[in-house]
Amino acid sequence: MSHSIRRLLFGLILVAALGILLASCEEDKKEPAGGETPPDGAGQPAPPEDQHVVMHSTEPEFFDPHRSNFEQDIAIERMLFRGLYQLQATADGGAEAVPAMAAGDPVVSDDGLTYTVTLTDGLLWSDDAPLTAQHFVDGILRGCDPTVASPYSYLLQSPDVGGIIGVAGCDEFAAASDASAEEQEALRADVGATAVDDTTLEITLLAPKPLATFKAIFSLWVTFPARLDVIEQYGEQWTDPANIVVNGPFTLTEFVAQDHVILEPNPNWALEPTPLLQELTIRFIDDFEAAFRSFQTGELDQARIPEAEVPTAQGDAALNDQLLIVGAGRMTSVEVQLDNEALSDFNVRLALSKAIDRDTLIEVANSGVGVPAEYWVVSGVTGYQGREPFQDLIGYDAEGAAAALEEAGYPGGEGFPTLTITILDTPARVAQAEFLQQAWSETLGITVEIRQVDARTRSTIFNEETFELFIGGWQLDYPDIENPIVGLFNTDGGNNKYNCSMPEIDAKIAEASSATDPAEHVTLFQEAETLIVSNLCGVIPYLQEALPYLISPKLGGVNESPTLDAGQPGNWCAECWFVQEQ
Repeated sequence: MSHSIRRLLFGLILVAALGILLASCEEDKKEPAGGETPPDGAGQPAPPEDQHVVMHSTEPEFFDPHRSNFEQDIAIERMLFRGLYQLQATADGGAEAVPAMAAGDPVVSDDGLTYTVTLTDGLLWSDDAPLTAQHFVDGILRGCDPTVASPYSYLLQSPDVGGIIGVAGCDEFAAASDASAEEQEALRADVGATAVDDTTLEITLLAPKPLATFKAIFSLWVTFPARLDVIEQYGEQWTDPANIVVNGPFTLTEFVAQDHVILEPNPNWALEPTPLLQELTIRFIDDFEAAFRSFQTGELDQARIPEAEVPTAQGDAALNDQLLIVGAGRMTSVEVQLDNEALSDFNVRLALSKAIDRDTLIEVANSGVGVPAEYWVVSGVTGYQGREPFQDLIGYDAEGAAAALEEAGYPGGEGFPTLTITILDTPARVAQAEFLQQAWSETLGITVEIRQVDARTRSTIFNEETFELFIGGWQLDYPDIENPIVGLFNTDGGNNKYNCSMPEIDAKIAEASSATDPAEHVTLFQEAETLIVSNLCGVIPYLQEALPYLISPKLGGVNESPTLDAGQPGNWCAECWFVQEQ
């Protein structure tokens, strides 16, 4: 398929997130595919022997969905596994959870606490073993298990401890990292997830939740089913190609560290569409310039390219037709380790933020691609507040930046320690980091060194909390204002690796998470965002991203979504991809 360029002007991401008409794979595949029928309106598929594509990504840290919190991991895990429900794009640019392995919506008890989910009959794992309700129970238990220590455990926990859905008993189990094996086993048995029979599971919550929220949470990777027999047999090697057992559209047949993975269709995939692709290779390339060159030479069928190369692609008639700029639900920020003595001072963080001319950064370092941001909740999400409430407080003000650093006790940068900012070694991140480095030097008189690392190392540094400054951010998992806040800013939140800890934020998140009225839910989370941004509690937002890709005209079925895409356009439905007849 070919793609025309979508030019990025200020506010485009809001348009992309709300206004682009997206055809979901489920809607496109009205007739059973059987591995032979392309989506309606797409080109005709090439013969099976030609159904091979090579895509671009950075290298994941894990293939284990209960341990992952980076998009390159999750993107592949959604190809290998699928939950009770799955998110699909809606025509307004949002997303909704629809049945996947579940046969339909859950039956909810009169008190709103027990959700009974029936599985589709005849489900199988890739090794032909029956996929049962107990496997979903085991997945939920792994999500709560303190020995697994999922960064997304909070999704299953209650608002009382900074969580969301509140599976009964999950709070206590997740907090039992220091308990004995016997005590942990007793707590595991008390978690409110049970298999009634092979096709029925019951999930008990501590408080009623909206059906849409329940289905969204149980579409996410921390709730994917688990094969404990395989995990126990192979330990850390259970995700090796020779050992892994999956229930998603593809299975993992080859993994070469720092190079690539190869995926092939899972013959026991239960849903439509059935993959037309016979082989999907994902090459790990951290250098987006190298990916751009590999696309130009025909080695890649899809590539994320540097923002600086967007004008080059626009100036080439053939490449321009293959250029796709996706308005992502992604906030980019300087993440600040608050355990660092200097960075724990709010005035230091304020000085760093006020020294950043975000508009110029995007023009100079990002080739004009993206939207400057002093906010945290991205456009396209109900409750988006935008720049106005925060720009005067944390936005560009060189004099105010210098004054804040002086207030912190470092006039003109005197006595301030040299810091290191960790970044993924890509052209865009290098350009952004160099812009920040120069701005902080010229405006504040401080020295910040740049540490460029590969994707896997970057993930490890973040999760081990061994950074001082870190270019990171947040990609929406599902389109609710709670998603970019809960677990990221409450004390001990699973993804709070910068150690934001403020009682006011904890209390507001708990209040917002417990709200049952939709309008109150949004308002309270807006108040939480205001506290987070006003205190720069672990993050200094500067850019809502838009992501430039090149996609070969031979590749069909790529239905991009600003809400669901993570790392590759349309990868929430990789089973939709196919090679078109040329």
